[in-house]
Amino acid sequence: MRRKFLIAAFLGTTALTPEPAEAAAVGGFIVGALGGAAAAGASAAFVAGVSAGAAFAATAIGGFIVKTVVAVGLSALAGALAPKPSLPPPGARMVNFAQPVAYAEHVYGRARKGGPLGFTGFADGRRYYVPILAAHQIEGIVEHWLDERAVALTAEADPALSNIGTDPIAGYGRINAFTGAAEQLVDPGLDAAFTEITEAHNFKGLAGAVLWAKRPPQESFTKIYPNGRQWAYAPVFDGKKDLYDPRTGVEGYTNNAALVLADWVVNVLGRDVDWDEVADEADACDPLILNAEGEAQPLWTLNGTISDEQPYEDQRAQLAAACDAFIYERTDGKVGFTVGRWIEPELTLTQDDFFALELSEGQWGDDAPDEVSAVYVEPLNAWRETPSGTWVESDAAKPVREEPQLYMVHSHNQASRLNKRIAKTKRAKYRLSGTIGMMGYEILGGREGGRAHRFIRVQNDEIGLDEYFEIGELEREGSGTFNLTANSVRPEDFDFDATAEEPKRPKYGTVVSDSSIPVPENLSGAPQDNGSALFVWDPQDSAYTQELRYRPVGDSYWLTQQTSESADRLRVGGLADGQDYEAQVRNRTAGAGASDWGPETPVVLSAVADTVPPGGLSAFSVSEAAGDAVISFTAPNDSHYFGTRIYRGWDGIFENAALIHTEYGISSSGDSYTDPAPGYATFYYWAEPINSSELPGPRSGPQTITINEPGP
Repeated sequence: MRRKFLIAAFLGTTALTPEPAEAAAVGGFIVGALGGAAAAGASAAFVAGVSAGAAFAATAIGGFIVKTVVAVGLSALAGALAPKPSLPPPGARMVNFAQPVAYAEHVYGRARKGGPLGFTGFADGRRYYVPILAAHQIEGIVEHWLDERAVALTAEADPALSNIGTDPIAGYGRINAFTGAAEQLVDPGLDAAFTEITEAHNFKGLAGAVLWAKRPPQESFTKIYPNGRQWAYAPVFDGKKDLYDPRTGVEGYTNNAALVLADWVVNVLGRDVDWDEVADEADACDPLILNAEGEAQPLWTLNGTISDEQPYEDQRAQLAAACDAFIYERTDGKVGFTVGRWIEPELTLTQDDFFALELSEGQWGDDAPDEVSAVYVEPLNAWRETPSGTWVESDAAKPVREEPQLYMVHSHNQASRLNKRIAKTKRAKYRLSGTIGMMGYEILGGREGGRAHRFIRVQNDEIGLDEYFEIGELEREGSGTFNLTANSVRPEDFDFDATAEEPKRPKYGTVVSDSSIPVPENLSGAPQDNGSALFVWDPQDSAYTQELRYRPVGDSYWLTQQTSESADRLRVGGLADGQDYEAQVRNRTAGAGASDWGPETPVVLSAVADTVPPGGLSAFSVSEAAGDAVISFTAPNDSHYFGTRIYRGWDGIFENAALIHTEYGISSSGDSYTDPAPGYATFYYWAEPINSSELPGPRSGPQTITINEPGP
């Protein structure tokens, strides 16, 4: 009986039909929507209306969102933005992982992320791996990141050679990114390294990169691979590049919030949109505004990742809340939306439109935050989730703070504007909850499937109410009954003066890593007996042990020794007598951490087997013999004696003399050397005993001799 009364009531009103000429069609639509049928002999227009209404009632209305909800705004969306396990933060995506089945990920706008491994294998001393970044073609890579450092690539084209140009990892790996283009070919380096790889392994339609990482020297491992394994590839890139823009009729890359939402509805959700309506909303997203730094930026953009592992409700909440969108299902079955802005209400509800109405004050309660600080993605913080500056709606001794997750936002200004909107809608003056009838269809755009009403005016003479309200949620309870929740709203809630209202963004520090371990200073070395050397450096913290490396100058292979506990010296042996050695030292932690080697220019010393010089000669003289100079001497009684160096000069200054001979012998014995025909002049001679390592003892001389030219 109630259904008949409803049909009769709506057939007798013009609430849904501003043009009387269409009354038959409108009446038919209502009858069809309420489950009725056309009577025999009804007009063609009425029959068409019944058919359209029945089709509308049979659509998956509400299945688009959740259960029977057919329209939802920010006040309802905000409840889905609280932290929960099903919504991984961006920081959790900066990895490459292997698993049997990976969910498809759709990347809109600009984002930084890693992805699952599409392939991994080891060949030619290198680890090859292929992270998949997105399940679609992308615009391109903006910045390459390996672990937590941005790296630059060289123009090296040979796939067998490194193209990483950033120290200290330059030369140890390669990155060949692919965008998922239809003409994409198999990576030549991957194809050459593995016989199992064929032309079919081209990853068409997927975006990612082919990487290889090779083994470094053991002493450099922790510096090249600080995480103990190949680098995680998580670049910054511009995502999906086939978004349709109805204003130009062209597909391409964009982060315009309306065009992103439309692409999600059509290509992820599988529903239709009204492209004229999308064009209007895209225009509403484009106006440039100034942020707190005085920089211009579009009003609404969306940048981030949507994964198939997320429920549609979570995807919708992230996308819509990030641009303050009101999203709904039109009566023609299409999905519509309105991005955040004030629109003067054109629809008024009175007490006659409500079957039931409850109005409450909205300025208090557990759901009314005093402060809002969104967690968004900050490019200056390595594209990781970051709390925004705080919007303070109400000063309180113990403020209620809300931190909604807005992972599709990478602008502090956009996050700040949403903070204000969330605070205003959750602390609205009035909260309305009621049940309405066929006016629910009018809110959704009416019979013709037009634009829905995001804002309505509610007048109730009985309680003296005349306020603007924003739809929070419209739920279809039955064919002609809807439950409505709405919050009062003011036009100025959508105004935002960045210079006065945008709070200061947090400052971002850097985490101290193992690379900050101090390098020991003032390394020096001194030769010791029997081919050893003692190296000394400044005392170090007891938390570190020390590692010394040394090698003959000119060699490429280092020898290393390590202390068992913190020390300031280390002795090494087995050095070749007279060989020059270079050395460096570093600190190590109990784990795998190590400092850089120091000093940057290695210390050099000459190895010495015998460090004790011999005593002086017992006797030393010079005489002439037929134009020759005969140098005679007696070796010292010293076990360290090994030989005598003989010098000749033209004056009495030793520094001007030249070494002319080394005479080897035994201690305590007489010996001599003949300097043949040095010439006709006065000559000066010196003699210097040495040990087996050529360390000199006391020098004797000079002894002079004059050799005259023989007479006629």
